[in-house]
Amino acid sequence: MKLTAENLRRIVLEEVAAYKNEQQRLAESKANQPVQLTAEYLNQIIREEYAAYEKSQRLAEARR
Repeated sequence: MKLTAENLRRIVLEEVAAYKNEQQRLAESKANQPVQLTAEYLNQIIREEYAAYEKSQRLAEARR
């Protein structure tokens, strides 16, 4: 079977639609399951964000 431009277009459109449906399904399922924020988890997020900030500052300083 040859793959024509029209067949390829149809396949791509089907895959895009399937991807969008999956993303919508995941978003809906997560809406019902909120994240429980603990002090440890919050501290971990803060540490990660601060490390990213420090790294960007070091890179900015190195460019000068």
